[in-house]
Amino acid sequence: MKLLNLHDARALGCDMTPQMAQAVADWDRLFYLTDQPPHSLKLAQSLTGYMATLATNELTLSAGAGARADWLQDQCGAHLMPHLFEAVQLAGVGGMAAVKPFAENGSLYAEVIPRSRIFPERWGPNYRLNAGYFTDFDKIEGDTAVVKVEHFDLQDGAFTITNKAYRLKTGGLMGGEVPLTEVPRWAALEPEVTIHQVDRLHFGLLRMPMLNTVDGSATPVSLYANATDTLRQLDATYADFVWERETGKRRMILDRAAAMLDPVNGKPPIPFRQLVSDFFMTIDMPEDKPWGDYTPEFRFDAYKTALETQLRLLEMQVGFSAGTFAIEPRTGRVTATQVISEDRTTYNTIKAIQDRGLTTGLLDVLYWFDVYATLYGLAPAGSVEPAVSFGDSIFEDTGVEFQRRMALAQANYLRPELVTAWYFGVDEEKARQMMPAADTLHFGDA
Repeated sequence: MKLLNLHDARALGCDMTPQMAQAVADWDRLFYLTDQPPHSLKLAQSLTGYMATLATNELTLSAGAGARADWLQDQCGAHLMPHLFEAVQLAGVGGMAAVKPFAENGSLYAEVIPRSRIFPERWGPNYRLNAGYFTDFDKIEGDTAVVKVEHFDLQDGAFTITNKAYRLKTGGLMGGEVPLTEVPRWAALEPEVTIHQVDRLHFGLLRMPMLNTVDGSATPVSLYANATDTLRQLDATYADFVWERETGKRRMILDRAAAMLDPVNGKPPIPFRQLVSDFFMTIDMPEDKPWGDYTPEFRFDAYKTALETQLRLLEMQVGFSAGTFAIEPRTGRVTATQVISEDRTTYNTIKAIQDRGLTTGLLDVLYWFDVYATLYGLAPAGSVEPAVSFGDSIFEDTGVEFQRRMALAQANYLRPELVTAWYFGVDEEKARQMMPAADTLHFGDA
Protein backbone atom coordinates (compact mmCIF):
# COMPACT_ATOMS: atom_id res chain seq x y z
CA MET A 1 0.00 0.00 0.00
CA LYS A 2 1.80 3.14 -1.20
CA LEU A 3 1.51 6.32 0.86
CA LEU A 4 2.76 9.82 0.21
CA ASN A 5 5.16 11.05 2.87
CA LEU A 6 3.45 13.40 5.34
CA HIS A 7 6.15 16.04 4.85
CA ASP A 8 5.44 16.19 1.09
CA ALA A 9 1.68 16.07 1.63
CA ARG A 10 1.80 19.08 3.92
CA ALA A 11 4.20 20.89 1.59
CA LEU A 12 1.58 20.57 -1.14
CA GLY A 13 -0.94 22.31 1.11
CA CYS A 14 -2.70 19.27 2.55
CA ASP A 15 -4.53 20.00 5.81
CA MET A 16 -3.43 16.86 7.67
CA THR A 17 -2.15 16.77 11.23
CA PRO A 18 0.50 14.26 12.34
CA GLN A 19 -2.14 12.62 14.53
CA MET A 20 -4.43 12.03 11.56
CA ALA A 21 -1.57 10.78 9.37
CA GLN A 22 -0.64 8.25 12.08
CA ALA A 23 -4.27 7.18 12.51
CA VAL A 24 -4.73 6.58 8.76
CA ALA A 25 -1.56 4.46 8.71
CA ASP A 26 -2.79 2.45 11.73
CA TRP A 27 -6.19 1.80 10.13
CA ASP A 28 -4.52 0.59 6.94
CA ARG A 29 -2.15 -1.71 8.85
CA LEU A 30 -5.07 -3.37 10.62
CA PHE A 31 -6.98 -3.85 7.38
CA TYR A 32 -4.13 -4.95 5.12
CA LEU A 33 -2.53 -7.02 7.91
CA THR A 34 0.90 -5.43 7.70
CA ASP A 35 3.01 -5.86 10.85
CA GLN A 36 0.33 -8.20 12.22
CA PRO A 37 0.85 -11.43 14.20
CA PRO A 38 1.10 -14.70 12.22
CA HIS A 39 -2.37 -15.67 13.48
CA SER A 40 -5.00 -12.98 13.00
CA LEU A 41 -8.81 -12.97 13.08
CA LYS A 42 -8.77 -10.33 10.29
CA LEU A 43 -11.58 -8.52 12.07
CA ALA A 44 -10.94 -5.15 10.42
CA GLN A 45 -11.79 -6.86 7.13
CA SER A 46 -14.80 -8.62 8.65
CA LEU A 47 -16.16 -5.43 10.27
CA THR A 48 -15.96 -3.29 7.15
CA GLY A 49 -17.16 -6.11 4.89
CA TYR A 50 -20.21 -6.74 7.10
CA MET A 51 -20.98 -3.02 7.17
CA ALA A 52 -20.63 -2.71 3.39
CA THR A 53 -22.89 -5.73 2.84
CA LEU A 54 -25.67 -4.29 4.98
CA ALA A 55 -25.28 -0.79 3.52
CA THR A 56 -25.28 -1.81 -0.16
CA ASN A 57 -27.24 -5.07 -0.25
CA GLU A 58 -30.43 -3.38 -1.49
CA LEU A 59 -28.94 -0.15 -2.81
CA THR A 60 -30.58 1.15 -5.98
CA LEU A 61 -29.67 4.15 -8.12
CA SER A 62 -32.17 5.85 -10.40
CA ALA A 63 -31.79 8.62 -12.98
CA GLY A 64 -35.51 9.23 -13.56
CA ALA A 65 -37.56 8.56 -16.70
CA GLY A 66 -36.80 9.11 -20.36
CA ALA A 67 -34.20 8.04 -22.94
CA ARG A 68 -31.32 9.94 -21.30
CA ALA A 69 -32.20 8.62 -17.86
CA ASP A 70 -32.42 5.06 -19.20
CA TRP A 71 -28.95 5.38 -20.80
CA LEU A 72 -27.47 6.67 -17.55
CA GLN A 73 -29.26 3.90 -15.65
CA ASP A 74 -27.65 1.28 -17.91
CA GLN A 75 -24.21 2.84 -17.40
CA CYS A 76 -24.66 2.81 -13.63
CA GLY A 77 -25.77 -0.81 -13.63
CA ALA A 78 -22.89 -1.97 -15.81
CA HIS A 79 -19.97 0.19 -14.63
CA LEU A 80 -20.79 1.74 -11.25
CA MET A 81 -22.83 -0.68 -9.15
CA PRO A 82 -20.20 -3.49 -9.30
CA HIS A 83 -17.70 -1.17 -7.53
CA LEU A 84 -19.89 0.21 -4.75
CA PHE A 85 -19.32 -2.61 -2.25
CA GLU A 86 -15.56 -2.06 -2.54
CA ALA A 87 -15.99 1.70 -2.25
CA VAL A 88 -18.14 1.49 0.89
CA GLN A 89 -15.81 -1.03 2.51
CA LEU A 90 -12.78 1.18 1.83
CA ALA A 91 -14.70 4.15 3.23
CA GLY A 92 -15.15 2.09 6.38
CA VAL A 93 -11.40 1.44 6.55
CA GLY A 94 -10.13 4.99 6.18
CA GLY A 95 -13.21 7.02 7.04
CA MET A 96 -13.77 8.04 3.43
CA ALA A 97 -13.31 6.91 -0.16
CA ALA A 98 -13.88 8.76 -3.42
CA VAL A 99 -15.82 7.41 -6.40
CA LYS A 100 -14.51 9.32 -9.41
CA PRO A 101 -16.40 9.01 -12.72
CA PHE A 102 -14.60 9.14 -16.08
CA ALA A 103 -15.47 8.62 -19.74
CA GLU A 104 -13.75 6.10 -21.98
CA ASN A 105 -14.66 4.59 -25.37
CA GLY A 106 -18.18 5.97 -25.32
CA SER A 107 -19.06 4.70 -21.85
CA LEU A 108 -18.91 6.00 -18.29
CA TYR A 109 -16.89 4.28 -15.57
CA ALA A 110 -15.89 4.97 -11.98
CA GLU A 111 -12.55 4.72 -10.17
CA VAL A 112 -12.52 4.00 -6.44
CA ILE A 113 -9.89 6.05 -4.58
CA PRO A 114 -9.09 4.88 -1.03
CA ARG A 115 -8.38 7.16 1.93
CA SER A 116 -4.63 6.67 1.66
CA ARG A 117 -4.68 8.50 -1.72
CA ILE A 118 -6.93 11.40 -0.62
CA PHE A 119 -5.43 14.53 0.92
CA PRO A 120 -8.01 17.17 1.96
CA GLU A 121 -7.03 20.80 1.67
CA ARG A 122 -10.25 22.74 2.31
CA TRP A 123 -13.63 21.63 3.58
CA GLY A 124 -16.87 23.42 2.72
CA PRO A 125 -20.29 23.46 4.40
CA ASN A 126 -21.86 20.15 5.42
CA TYR A 127 -18.53 18.31 5.27
CA ARG A 128 -18.13 18.72 1.51
CA LEU A 129 -14.57 18.66 0.23
CA ASN A 130 -13.90 21.81 -1.82
CA ALA A 131 -10.17 21.43 -2.44
CA GLY A 132 -7.54 18.76 -2.06
CA TYR A 133 -5.31 16.21 -3.77
CA PHE A 134 -5.55 12.69 -5.18
CA THR A 135 -2.44 10.60 -5.69
CA ASP A 136 -1.78 7.68 -8.01
CA PHE A 137 1.28 5.50 -8.52
CA ASP A 138 3.02 3.87 -11.47
CA LYS A 139 6.48 3.09 -12.86
CA ILE A 140 8.47 4.34 -15.85
CA GLU A 141 11.45 2.91 -17.73
CA GLY A 142 14.13 1.57 -15.46
CA ASP A 143 11.51 0.51 -12.89
CA THR A 144 11.47 4.00 -11.40
CA ALA A 145 8.47 4.60 -9.15
CA VAL A 146 6.47 7.75 -9.90
CA VAL A 147 3.53 9.46 -8.22
CA LYS A 148 0.84 11.58 -9.90
CA VAL A 149 -0.54 14.42 -7.81
CA GLU A 150 -3.93 15.70 -8.93
CA HIS A 151 -4.96 18.96 -7.31
CA PHE A 152 -8.63 19.97 -7.43
CA ASP A 153 -10.21 23.23 -6.30
CA LEU A 154 -13.83 24.42 -6.51
CA GLN A 155 -14.53 28.16 -6.40
CA ASP A 156 -17.32 30.39 -7.78
CA GLY A 157 -19.08 27.76 -9.88
CA ALA A 158 -15.94 26.42 -11.54
CA PHE A 159 -13.34 23.89 -10.57
CA THR A 160 -9.79 23.48 -11.74
CA ILE A 161 -7.75 20.29 -11.96
CA THR A 162 -3.96 20.28 -12.27
CA ASN A 163 -1.96 17.10 -12.85
CA LYS A 164 1.75 16.71 -12.14
CA ALA A 165 3.99 13.66 -11.82
CA TYR A 166 7.10 13.21 -9.68
CA ARG A 167 9.72 10.57 -9.09
CA LEU A 168 9.10 8.72 -5.84
CA LYS A 169 12.06 8.19 -3.55
CA THR A 170 12.47 5.84 -0.60
CA GLY A 171 10.12 6.58 2.26
CA GLY A 172 7.46 8.13 0.03
CA LEU A 173 9.43 11.35 -0.54
CA MET A 174 8.83 13.08 -3.88
CA GLY A 175 11.74 13.76 -6.16
CA GLY A 176 12.00 15.72 -9.38
CA GLU A 177 9.03 16.36 -11.65
CA VAL A 178 8.40 13.96 -14.54
CA PRO A 179 6.44 14.91 -17.71
CA LEU A 180 3.06 13.17 -17.78
CA THR A 181 3.84 12.00 -21.31
CA GLU A 182 6.61 9.73 -19.95
CA VAL A 183 4.03 7.56 -18.15
CA PRO A 184 1.83 5.73 -20.69
CA ARG A 185 -1.19 5.55 -18.36
CA TRP A 186 -1.14 9.33 -17.78
CA ALA A 187 0.08 10.48 -21.18
CA ALA A 188 -3.38 11.62 -22.34
CA LEU A 189 -4.06 13.73 -19.23
CA GLU A 190 -4.14 17.50 -19.54
CA PRO A 191 -1.80 19.34 -17.13
CA GLU A 192 -4.65 21.73 -16.28
CA VAL A 193 -8.40 21.68 -16.93
CA THR A 194 -11.16 24.06 -15.80
CA ILE A 195 -14.86 23.21 -15.95
CA HIS A 196 -17.42 25.96 -15.48
CA GLN A 197 -21.06 26.04 -14.35
CA VAL A 198 -20.78 23.21 -11.86
CA ASP A 199 -21.55 23.29 -8.16
CA ARG A 200 -19.52 20.34 -6.92
CA LEU A 201 -16.23 18.54 -7.45
CA HIS A 202 -15.77 15.72 -9.96
CA PHE A 203 -16.27 12.79 -7.61
CA GLY A 204 -18.58 11.48 -4.94
CA LEU A 205 -17.14 11.27 -1.43
CA LEU A 206 -18.40 8.33 0.62
CA ARG A 207 -17.71 8.85 4.31
CA MET A 208 -18.32 7.43 7.76
CA PRO A 209 -20.56 9.67 9.93
CA MET A 210 -18.71 9.02 13.21
CA LEU A 211 -17.33 11.94 15.21
CA ASN A 212 -13.64 12.66 14.61
CA THR A 213 -11.92 12.03 17.96
CA VAL A 214 -8.43 11.91 16.44
CA ASP A 215 -7.82 15.63 15.86
CA GLY A 216 -11.32 17.14 15.93
CA SER A 217 -11.20 18.21 12.28
CA ALA A 218 -13.87 17.74 9.60
CA THR A 219 -11.93 14.75 8.25
CA PRO A 220 -13.96 11.55 8.75
CA VAL A 221 -12.58 8.61 10.70
CA SER A 222 -12.57 4.85 10.28
CA LEU A 223 -15.49 2.66 11.28
CA TYR A 224 -13.14 1.07 13.83
CA ALA A 225 -11.31 4.25 14.87
CA ASN A 226 -12.36 3.70 18.50
CA ALA A 227 -11.57 -0.02 18.46
CA THR A 228 -7.97 -0.29 17.22
CA ASP A 229 -6.64 -1.49 20.58
CA THR A 230 -9.46 -4.04 20.93
CA LEU A 231 -8.70 -5.41 17.45
CA ARG A 232 -5.05 -5.90 18.41
CA GLN A 233 -5.98 -7.50 21.74
CA LEU A 234 -8.32 -9.92 20.00
CA ASP A 235 -5.51 -10.97 17.68
CA ALA A 236 -3.20 -11.41 20.69
CA THR A 237 -5.75 -13.60 22.47
CA TYR A 238 -6.30 -15.66 19.36
CA ALA A 239 -2.52 -16.06 18.87
CA ASP A 240 -2.21 -17.32 22.46
CA PHE A 241 -5.09 -19.72 21.82
CA VAL A 242 -3.36 -21.14 18.72
CA TRP A 243 -0.01 -21.35 20.52
CA GLU A 244 -1.52 -23.31 23.41
CA ARG A 245 -3.26 -25.66 21.02
CA GLU A 246 -0.03 -26.28 19.09
CA THR A 247 2.19 -26.74 22.13
CA GLY A 248 -0.38 -28.70 24.14
CA LYS A 249 -0.64 -31.71 21.84
CA ARG A 250 -0.59 -35.11 23.48
CA ARG A 251 2.86 -36.67 23.42
CA MET A 252 4.65 -39.73 24.81
CA ILE A 253 7.54 -39.23 27.25
CA LEU A 254 10.54 -41.53 26.76
CA ASP A 255 13.70 -41.92 28.77
CA ARG A 256 16.77 -40.55 27.04
CA ALA A 257 18.39 -43.98 26.90
CA ALA A 258 15.28 -45.57 25.43
CA ALA A 259 15.23 -42.95 22.70
CA MET A 260 18.73 -43.78 21.49
CA LEU A 261 18.68 -45.94 18.35
CA ASP A 262 21.16 -48.82 18.12
CA PRO A 263 23.92 -48.50 15.52
CA VAL A 264 22.86 -49.79 12.10
CA ASN A 265 25.42 -51.06 9.61
CA GLY A 266 28.24 -49.48 11.59
CA LYS A 267 26.63 -46.02 11.65
CA PRO A 268 26.56 -44.03 14.95
CA PRO A 269 23.31 -43.90 16.97
CA ILE A 270 20.88 -41.04 16.36
CA PRO A 271 20.98 -38.51 19.25
CA PHE A 272 17.76 -38.16 21.26
CA ARG A 273 17.45 -34.47 20.32
CA GLN A 274 16.65 -35.48 16.76
CA LEU A 275 13.81 -37.69 17.98
CA VAL A 276 11.96 -34.92 19.83
CA SER A 277 8.72 -34.21 17.91
CA ASP A 278 5.00 -33.62 18.27
CA PHE A 279 4.71 -37.29 19.23
CA PHE A 280 7.64 -37.84 21.60
CA MET A 281 9.72 -35.88 24.06
CA THR A 282 12.68 -37.23 25.99
CA ILE A 283 13.61 -36.60 29.61
CA ASP A 284 15.28 -38.58 32.40
CA MET A 285 12.60 -41.01 33.62
CA PRO A 286 12.56 -43.34 36.66
CA GLU A 287 14.20 -46.71 35.94
CA ASP A 288 11.00 -48.61 36.78
CA LYS A 289 8.95 -46.57 34.22
CA PRO A 290 11.02 -45.33 31.29
CA TRP A 291 7.95 -43.96 29.47
CA GLY A 292 4.87 -41.87 30.23
CA ASP A 293 2.08 -39.72 28.82
CA TYR A 294 1.98 -35.92 28.46
CA THR A 295 -1.59 -34.63 28.05
CA PRO A 296 -1.96 -31.02 29.25
CA GLU A 297 -5.40 -29.60 29.96
CA PHE A 298 -6.57 -27.38 27.11
CA ARG A 299 -8.14 -24.15 28.46
CA PHE A 300 -10.76 -23.73 25.72
CA ASP A 301 -13.45 -22.24 27.97
CA ALA A 302 -11.06 -19.62 29.35
CA TYR A 303 -10.08 -18.47 25.85
CA LYS A 304 -13.69 -18.53 24.69
CA THR A 305 -14.74 -16.29 27.59
CA ALA A 306 -11.87 -13.89 26.88
CA LEU A 307 -12.71 -13.70 23.17
CA GLU A 308 -16.43 -13.25 23.83
CA THR A 309 -15.73 -10.39 26.26
CA GLN A 310 -13.46 -8.64 23.77
CA LEU A 311 -15.98 -9.14 20.96
CA ARG A 312 -18.71 -7.47 23.06
CA LEU A 313 -16.38 -4.49 23.56
CA LEU A 314 -15.65 -4.39 19.82
CA GLU A 315 -19.34 -4.37 18.93
CA MET A 316 -19.99 -1.54 21.37
CA GLN A 317 -17.08 0.52 20.02
CA VAL A 318 -18.12 0.23 16.35
CA GLY A 319 -21.89 0.54 16.91
CA PHE A 320 -23.01 -3.03 16.21
CA SER A 321 -25.59 -4.95 18.22
CA ALA A 322 -24.34 -7.20 21.03
CA GLY A 323 -23.90 -10.75 19.75
CA THR A 324 -23.16 -9.76 16.15
CA PHE A 325 -19.87 -11.68 16.32
CA ALA A 326 -20.89 -14.30 18.89
CA ILE A 327 -18.81 -17.49 18.91
CA GLU A 328 -21.92 -19.52 19.70
CA PRO A 329 -24.34 -19.32 16.75
CA ARG A 330 -28.00 -18.52 17.21
CA THR A 331 -30.24 -21.56 17.27
CA GLY A 332 -33.82 -21.96 16.13
CA ARG A 333 -35.90 -19.82 13.84
CA VAL A 334 -35.68 -16.05 14.20
CA THR A 335 -38.62 -13.87 13.19
CA ALA A 336 -38.27 -10.51 11.48
CA THR A 337 -39.63 -8.83 14.62
CA GLN A 338 -36.85 -10.41 16.68
CA VAL A 339 -34.22 -9.27 14.17
CA ILE A 340 -35.52 -5.68 14.32
CA SER A 341 -35.48 -5.75 18.12
CA GLU A 342 -32.15 -7.49 18.62
CA ASP A 343 -30.26 -5.69 15.84
CA ARG A 344 -31.59 -2.19 16.49
CA THR A 345 -28.11 -0.83 17.28
CA THR A 346 -26.69 -2.22 14.05
CA TYR A 347 -29.69 -0.89 12.15
CA ASN A 348 -29.19 2.63 13.53
CA THR A 349 -25.48 2.56 12.65
CA ILE A 350 -26.08 1.35 9.09
CA LYS A 351 -28.90 3.85 8.63
CA ALA A 352 -26.62 6.70 9.73
CA ILE A 353 -23.92 5.53 7.30
CA GLN A 354 -26.43 5.37 4.46
CA ASP A 355 -28.19 8.67 5.15
CA ARG A 356 -25.31 10.83 6.36
CA GLY A 357 -22.35 9.12 4.74
CA LEU A 358 -23.33 7.63 1.36
CA THR A 359 -26.37 9.37 -0.10
CA THR A 360 -24.76 12.74 -0.89
CA GLY A 361 -21.68 11.13 -2.41
CA LEU A 362 -23.71 8.79 -4.61
CA LEU A 363 -25.89 11.66 -5.84
CA ASP A 364 -22.66 13.51 -6.73
CA VAL A 365 -21.51 10.51 -8.78
CA LEU A 366 -24.83 10.50 -10.66
CA TYR A 367 -24.48 14.26 -11.19
CA TRP A 368 -21.09 13.76 -12.86
CA PHE A 369 -22.33 10.85 -14.94
CA ASP A 370 -24.85 13.34 -16.31
CA VAL A 371 -22.22 16.08 -16.80
CA TYR A 372 -19.80 13.79 -18.65
CA ALA A 373 -22.64 12.45 -20.80
CA THR A 374 -23.19 16.06 -21.93
CA LEU A 375 -19.50 17.03 -22.28
CA TYR A 376 -18.70 14.00 -24.46
CA GLY A 377 -22.08 13.80 -26.23
CA LEU A 378 -22.71 10.26 -25.01
CA ALA A 379 -26.44 10.33 -24.27
CA PRO A 380 -29.59 11.79 -25.84
CA ALA A 381 -30.88 15.07 -24.47
CA GLY A 382 -33.41 15.02 -21.68
CA SER A 383 -33.97 15.62 -18.00
CA VAL A 384 -32.40 13.58 -15.21
CA GLU A 385 -33.78 13.10 -11.71
CA PRO A 386 -31.10 11.25 -9.72
CA ALA A 387 -32.26 9.25 -6.72
CA VAL A 388 -30.68 6.85 -4.22
CA SER A 389 -32.65 4.38 -2.12
CA PHE A 390 -31.67 1.76 0.45
CA GLY A 391 -33.88 -1.21 1.24
CA ASP A 392 -34.48 -2.40 4.80
CA SER A 393 -35.59 -5.98 4.28
CA ILE A 394 -32.54 -7.30 6.14
CA PHE A 395 -33.99 -5.72 9.28
CA GLU A 396 -37.60 -5.15 8.24
CA ASP A 397 -40.41 -7.63 7.65
CA THR A 398 -41.01 -6.60 4.04
CA GLY A 399 -44.22 -8.60 3.71
CA VAL A 400 -45.83 -6.92 6.71
CA GLU A 401 -44.68 -3.48 5.56
CA PHE A 402 -46.06 -4.11 2.05
CA GLN A 403 -49.48 -5.03 3.46
CA ARG A 404 -49.45 -1.93 5.64
CA ARG A 405 -48.68 0.38 2.72
CA MET A 406 -51.23 -1.33 0.50
CA ALA A 407 -53.88 -0.79 3.15
CA LEU A 408 -53.00 2.91 3.33
CA ALA A 409 -53.25 3.20 -0.47
CA GLN A 410 -56.59 1.37 -0.56
CA ALA A 411 -57.93 3.77 2.10
CA ASN A 412 -56.76 6.75 0.00
CA TYR A 413 -54.21 7.79 2.62
CA LEU A 414 -51.24 7.03 0.31
CA ARG A 415 -50.82 7.51 -3.43
CA PRO A 416 -50.46 4.14 -5.25
CA GLU A 417 -47.29 5.17 -7.09
CA LEU A 418 -45.54 5.61 -3.74
CA VAL A 419 -46.17 1.93 -2.96
CA THR A 420 -44.71 0.95 -6.34
CA ALA A 421 -41.73 3.30 -5.90
CA TRP A 422 -40.96 1.86 -2.43
CA TYR A 423 -41.35 -1.76 -3.51
CA PHE A 424 -39.16 -1.53 -6.63
CA GLY A 425 -36.76 1.15 -5.38
CA VAL A 426 -37.49 3.68 -8.16
CA ASP A 427 -38.55 7.32 -8.22
CA GLU A 428 -42.19 8.40 -8.46
CA GLU A 429 -42.06 9.18 -12.20
CA LYS A 430 -40.66 5.75 -12.98
CA ALA A 431 -43.26 4.18 -10.72
CA ARG A 432 -46.08 5.95 -12.57
CA GLN A 433 -44.75 4.59 -15.86
CA MET A 434 -44.69 1.07 -14.45
CA MET A 435 -48.29 1.21 -13.22
CA PRO A 436 -51.30 0.18 -15.37
CA ALA A 437 -53.75 2.69 -16.76
CA ALA A 438 -55.67 4.69 -14.19
CA ASP A 439 -59.02 3.22 -15.18
CA THR A 440 -57.82 -0.26 -14.25
CA LEU A 441 -56.83 0.70 -10.69
CA HIS A 442 -59.21 -0.02 -7.86
CA PHE A 443 -57.53 1.64 -4.87
CA GLY A 444 -60.11 3.05 -2.49
CA ASP A 445 -63.11 2.01 -4.61
CA ALA A 446 -66.35 1.48 -2.77
